[in-house]
Amino acid sequence: MKSRPNLFDYATSELSQDAFLTWLIQWADKDYREVDSSLNACAVSFLQALLDKDKSFSIETVEAERQWYNIDVCALVNNKYFLVIEDKKGTKEHSDQLNRYSELSKKHYEKSDIEIKLVYFKMEEQGKYNDIEEAGFSLFQRSKMLSILADYINTTEQSNQNDIVVDYYKNLDNLDKKIKSYLTKPLNEWFWYSWQGFYSELQKHIGGNWEYVSNAAGGFLGFWWNWKYSKVDGKEFEYYLQLEQDRFVFKLYAYKENERREVRDFYRRNLYKKAKELNIGISQFGRLGAYMGVAKLNSEYRITNENGLLSIQATVDNLNDIMKLINETEKEIKAHNKVYS
Repeated sequence: MKSRPNLFDYATSELSQDAFLTWLIQWADKDYREVDSSLNACAVSFLQALLDKDKSFSIETVEAERQWYNIDVCALVNNKYFLVIEDKKGTKEHSDQLNRYSELSKKHYEKSDIEIKLVYFKMEEQGKYNDIEEAGFSLFQRSKMLSILADYINTTEQSNQNDIVVDYYKNLDNLDKKIKSYLTKPLNEWFWYSWQGFYSELQKHIGGNWEYVSNAAGGFLGFWWNWKYSKVDGKEFEYYLQLEQDRFVFKLYAYKENERREVRDFYRRNLYKKAKELNIGISQFGRLGAYMGVAKLNSEYRITNENGLLSIQATVDNLNDIMKLINETEKEIKAHNKVYS
């Protein structure tokens, strides 16, 4: 028997999600309690979470809409709070839009007592959130949304459950499983979302940042960390580590174009020397450029358990061991500069 068709398997755009969010928020208005008390309660929980309020916060009136001055979703709640939601699905913030939306909302309500609440709604993973937090937006992520919707489904008789909410929950739960698939799939079966989940988890252990990197071959999800600044004979450069999905690359950035080759050769020479001493197998990789590859790790950097699945702690430990190569190379560079200073 075929599985039941899911609306959100077809309504995959950000606009579709905008419509769902606006629709659900509107259901929090008290006038809908008698129409569908369970759906109203779900919407109230959702809106309370968006406003960062506890369960005691009463919601009386809601006026929700889309695309107010290009803002994805907004709502006036109890004539006291103006909620601004920037909804991102498969993309991230750009063009200073968050600051623009914040200023636009504050200016619109500057002569009133209405409080502005700014929310960044992101169900997928993202490499960094610094700009979002700096713009005054709070994060609303997948785990919180799943918890709210799961509570609705677990406390509502199946015959009374709203099909739209159920479809959104199942679609979101499926996305969650995809992102966590790095823990349940063999390394050679990882796909786009597996890498998102892995990078997000890795970030918690070693810091760094990740995002999509475009190139002629179709691009990849890259993760980079452990940036270090140095200079040799007055020539400035930075070096760091980068994961290009299943490839581990030693990267270099030379400040001046006419110094790239000399800086690269100097760094590569010292890197190779220390790699040999530490018995870490690396080989030449990359070509001359601004941000250039200098070498790649010859072995798999991801460590698996007895079941052939990723062991995150063993992988982190392995990456930390490889990072020792960079630390030793740094010492070599400093020793060179001390001799020739």
